[in-house]
Amino acid sequence: MNRRLLPFTIGLLLLPLGCGGNGDPDPTGPDSDTVAKLAVATTSLPDGLENVEYIQTLAATGGDGSYSWVLAAGSGTVPSGLSLATTGRITGTPTEVGSWDFTVEVASGDGQTSQGVLSVIVSTRFLGSEFAVEVESDIVYATGAVRSPEVGEIDLLLDVYRPADANLPPLRPGFILIHGGNFTGGTKTNATMVAFGNAYAERGYVAVSINYRLVGDDPPTEALASNPGDPVSVAAAAARVDAARAVEWMRANAASYRIDPDRIAVGGYSAGAITALGLAYRDPGVDGADVQVVLSLSGGLYGNESIIDAGEAPLIMIHGTADVTVPFSLAEAIETQALSVGLIHEFYPLAGVGHGTPSELDTVVDGMTLADRIRSFFYVHLELGAL
Repeated sequence: MNRRLLPFTIGLLLLPLGCGGNGDPDPTGPDSDTVAKLAVATTSLPDGLENVEYIQTLAATGGDGSYSWVLAAGSGTVPSGLSLATTGRITGTPTEVGSWDFTVEVASGDGQTSQGVLSVIVSTRFLGSEFAVEVESDIVYATGAVRSPEVGEIDLLLDVYRPADANLPPLRPGFILIHGGNFTGGTKTNATMVAFGNAYAERGYVAVSINYRLVGDDPPTEALASNPGDPVSVAAAAARVDAARAVEWMRANAASYRIDPDRIAVGGYSAGAITALGLAYRDPGVDGADVQVVLSLSGGLYGNESIIDAGEAPLIMIHGTADVTVPFSLAEAIETQALSVGLIHEFYPLAGVGHGTPSELDTVVDGMTLADRIRSFFYVHLELGAL
């Protein structure tokens, strides 16, 4: 949210130097250079997005620095859902897509008034479905060492979901999707990842869903595991390494897919969320990857919450309070750490919900579904309004 300070100029009150009759002009009169002419300083406003909070403050110069704002009579209106306060703040949540032209009027305490013509466009770019989707399957993004069924390396594959229409943004955000499956199963083509891939490509993202090494592959990553004797812990370390390679692949291929390499999100469900968290916040023993936003659906860090520090990628986290597969207490531990270091984050506990978080994304919280809240969080913290 952008906030602008209201600059102001206070007209100086000069006292006369003589007792009159000396021919000097009245320093407080209308011809005096010390009288600052009132003017609306704001000449343009940023676009708004449907169902996303909008806050802007108008600025003026001149007058006596005491300003009061109104919409000029008969000059149009601000977008539906927004309002203009006498302080000059335009706030609210736009509820309708379109373009609005309006004239604002500012008055200062010395009796001056001034008007300015402004406009706001409300759109759904990167939030509303507007594109057809192309899918490219089984692209090799890296290789990974394994010991089963034999010692060697396997190809690590991903599927790309990208917008296909001609009316495309010149650059698009990237989104790396990581499936669940307890590090023993799962695939890049499971229903949740396919749904996410299509939903975000329809909105202008380039999304990739990845496969990664699992317990059955017996990856040689004991040195990176928090518990080298546990095959699941060893596979979890391999998954983090593989996810980091997927981020590298996305940046290496950013030009081909017109991805902005500085606007990459990562997210997943269950084991995928555990991997995304370890990747983004640099789990011990594994080089992380520079991503800009993190989504955790039923994920945790299992005692490694201290790796989260201030200034790192903003996090949106959704977790069922009745989850016993990845206990809800793990999400609470992340929340505690995030609050203690000041990490930008949003946390949505789902009362009574178990380990089925993806099926709960239609849940409405304060007038918005969780799916829309994820998209809005991405929009704000990937700074997609600049694309």
